[in-house]
Amino acid sequence: MSAFNRFIAKMGLPRGQVLIKVFFTLLIFVLVKDFHEISNINQLIIALLEFIIVLEIVRMIFEFIMDDEHRIKLRLMIDSTIIFFVRDIMLIVNEKFDEKKIFFILGIIAILFVFRVAALHYTPSRYEKGVAE
Repeated sequence: MSAFNRFIAKMGLPRGQVLIKVFFTLLIFVLVKDFHEISNINQLIIALLEFIIVLEIVRMIFEFIMDDEHRIKLRLMIDSTIIFFVRDIMLIVNEKFDEKKIFFILGIIAILFVFRVAALHYTPSRYEKGVAE
């Protein structure tokens, strides 16, 4: 079994779903991104972070559509926001190094990590199944 198949099996997703998500993500990203502006490693990192953001959004949409309860997981929204702020830090460092903005964004990221831990601990499905303490 290849590493990709083991990863898919570990995630518990059918292989077709993963391929469809990746295809839609690549399609959206290629349609909106101008690849001619990538001229150095920093811009490449920013483009990859943008790709991850689009991938997370497509993942949220697919999970909303495929889920029986039609819920968007708060964890996925927080993850996308954290990646977006990391991309903003890369943009700030590229253009003009502004310590105040960077520390402010790092504070926001720290708060989002606290929310992410709380979202993992206090999930609605956990309480609906009677697992809550």
